[in-house]
Amino acid sequence: MKNHVLVASLALCWPLSVAVAAGPDDKLAAGEILVSTRDVGADLPEATVQAVIDAPPATVWKIVDDCANYKKTMPRIVDSKVHSRNGSVAVCEVKFDMPAPFSDLVSVTEATSTAGPPQWKRVWKFLRGDYKRNEGSWTLSAFDAEGKRTRAVYRVLAIPNSTIPNFMIRKAQEGALPDVMKRVRRAVAGQ
Repeated sequence: MKNHVLVASLALCWPLSVAVAAGPDDKLAAGEILVSTRDVGADLPEATVQAVIDAPPATVWKIVDDCANYKKTMPRIVDSKVHSRNGSVAVCEVKFDMPAPFSDLVSVTEATSTAGPPQWKRVWKFLRGDYKRNEGSWTLSAFDAEGKRTRAVYRVLAIPNSTIPNFMIRKAQEGALPDVMKRVRRAVAGQ
C-alpha cells in the first residue's frame, strides 16, 4: 500500500516539475534573446536586451567598443564616427536611420570603457543631438566556465527630441533591440 501511495504522489508531482519554465540562463544558453523594460520615471522605459554570443568576451568587446564602425555592426546606424578618444573615454557621433517621413536622429555621446576580465563595460551619456536623453551601457562577461561564450547585456534609455508619438518609439525599440544582438552575433562570426 505504501508503494502505491508513493507512486501516486510522484505521479501527481511529475507534471508540476515538467511545467516549471526554463530560467533566463537556460533560455540564453538555448540562443534566445531576452528583452525587458523598466519604468525609470521618463517618457519611455529603459530597455534591456540580453543574449549569449558564441565567442569570448574580448572578441565581442572589439565590436561593441568600436563606435566608429557601428554603421557596419549595428542595425539602423547610417553613420558613426569617433570625435575624440582620451584613454578609456571616447566621444562618439551616431546617426540613427528613422523611417520616412521622420528625419534621422543624431546623437553625440561620451562613453567610458572598462576592459576586463572579468567584465567588459561601456557606459555612455548624452552630450548633444536629437534626443532628450540617450544613455546606456554594454556589459560583457563569460557565460561559461571556459570563457568561450559571452553573456552580452545592452541597456538603453533613448528618448528622441521629436514629434514621434511614444507608442511608435516603443514599438520601434521593441523590434530593433533583438536585432542589436543578431547583428553583433553576425559581426563576431564574420571576424
